[in-house]
Amino acid sequence: MPSERGEAAETRVKAALILATQQFAAHPALDDDEVEEFFFIESAPRFAKLPYHRHKIVLLVSAMRHTAARLEAEGRTVRRIALSDDLTFRAGLERLLAERRVTELTWMSDPNRPVDERIAAICAAHDVETDVLPDGLFLTPEDEVDTWFAEHPTPLMEDFYRWQRRRTGILMDRGKPAGRRWNFDADNRKPLPKKGVDIPALPAAEHDDITAAVIAEVDERYPDHPGAASEFWLPVTPEDARAWLEVFVAERLADFGRYEDAMKADEPFLFHAVISPMLNIGLLTVDEVIAAVTRTDAPLASVEGFVRQVIGWREYMRGMYRAHPKLERVNALHLEKRIEKYWYSGTRMPSDLPVPVRTVLDRVHRWGYAHHIERLMVLGNWFLLQGYAPREVNAWFLALFVDAYDWVMVPNVMGMSQYADGGFVATKPYVSGGAYLQKMGSWWPSAQDAKDSVFTDAYWAFLERHEDVFAGNHRLTLALAQMRKRRDAAGS
Repeated sequence: MPSERGEAAETRVKAALILATQQFAAHPALDDDEVEEFFFIESAPRFAKLPYHRHKIVLLVSAMRHTAARLEAEGRTVRRIALSDDLTFRAGLERLLAERRVTELTWMSDPNRPVDERIAAICAAHDVETDVLPDGLFLTPEDEVDTWFAEHPTPLMEDFYRWQRRRTGILMDRGKPAGRRWNFDADNRKPLPKKGVDIPALPAAEHDDITAAVIAEVDERYPDHPGAASEFWLPVTPEDARAWLEVFVAERLADFGRYEDAMKADEPFLFHAVISPMLNIGLLTVDEVIAAVTRTDAPLASVEGFVRQVIGWREYMRGMYRAHPKLERVNALHLEKRIEKYWYSGTRMPSDLPVPVRTVLDRVHRWGYAHHIERLMVLGNWFLLQGYAPREVNAWFLALFVDAYDWVMVPNVMGMSQYADGGFVATKPYVSGGAYLQKMGSWWPSAQDAKDSVFTDAYWAFLERHEDVFAGNHRLTLALAQMRKRRDAAGS
C-alpha cells in the first residue's frame, strides 16, 4: 500500500489562471478536461502601483468576480485571491500554487511584456509545469503578425490594414474591397452640423450586488485615486457587453463614420461605440464585434471606418508593440517636462489651461474615457506642444483610461501621439493650433479666438523650437514655411 507521501507525489493537479484582462465567455481553459480548479487574483498592490482611475479597477475586479461566479454556478471549482488579502500578484499566485499543490498551470498568453515570463518564472520556482494558451484578444495569430512586421521594416498602417482585409476576407467582394475603395477616411472627417444632431445616449448602468460591493470596496480602498467608483458606467459581463454593442449598431453606427473625428464640449461619447474597455479585457471578442457591424445596412463609410479601427489600427498597435520593444524608452525630441499633480487629481488646474484641454481632462476624470480624436488632438497634442516627457505621458494615459494597457498605449502614445520615436509609427507629429480644433469642435466663440488662443501660440512655438528636426519632413513643409513667415513678420 503506497505511503501518504507517495500518493501526494503521484497526484497531478492542473489549474487554470484566468488573468484580469481575459474575461472571455468561452475561455479556452474551460474546454480542458484536465483543469480541476480556476484561479483569479485581485492584486490590491498592483492596482496601487499607479493612481489608476477607480472605474478601471471596478471594471476589472467586477468582471473577474462575475466570471468566477458564473464558473461556480456551472459546478467548477474556483479559488480567489481577493483585494482584502492585500497580496501582490506573485504572492497571490504562490499561495494558490502551494495551497492547492498544483503540478501544472495553464493560462492564456498576455500581450503585455513581461507577464508570461513572470508567471513562468514563478511556476519554475515551484516546480510547476506550464501550458500557455494562444492570446485570444486579437484577430491575428501571434506568428502571423510577427511575420508581417518582420517582413516590413518600415510598417505602414494602411499596408497592414489591406493585408488584414485580404487575409480575413472582411469587407471584400471577389478579391476587391467592398465599394471598390480600401479606405473611406476622407468621408469620415466631418464636424457636427451647426444646426445640431440627435445623439443617442449610452445604455444606462444597472449594478447588481457583485458590482455594488466592488464599487464600495474600491471607493474605500483607493480614496485618492481619480474618479468616483459610485459613478461606474460600464458593462462587466459578456452578456451585457454584447447588449451594449447591439445598441451601438442599432443607434449610432450609421452616423459613426462621418462624425468619428468630431468633438463637442458637452458630448463625451457622440456616436462612438465605447467598446474598447470591454474588448480589451475579453468581455467582447473581435469576431463578434466585426460580425455585429458587418451584418447591418449602415453606410459603408461608417462600417469601414469602424472595421479599420478594430482590425487595422488596434491590431497594428499590438503588432508594433511586439515587434519594436524599443518604443517603451524612446524620446527623439528630448522632452523632459514632468506631469503636474492636477493631471491626476483633476483639481487646481491652471487658469490658463486651454478650454479644450480643461474640458476633456474633466471628462477623463469623470469617465476614465475620451474618444480617440480627443486623446490624440486635444490631450496628446497639448502634451507634445508643452514638451512633456513621453514616458510620463504614457504613464498618465495608462492610469487614467479604462481601456489602456501597455500593448496599445506604448506604440500609440510614444509613437503616434508624442512622436517620441522620431516618426517610425507616424510619419509626422500630430500637432495643431486652434484652427483645427475649432473646425472639429467649436471650442472657442469664434475662429479668430481660436487663432489667437494659447493653443495656437504653443503650436507655432513648437515648430520653431524643433525646426531643425522637422526640416526634412515633407509633410511639414507648408507648416514650417508658415512658421518662418510669421517669424520674419514679427522680427521686421
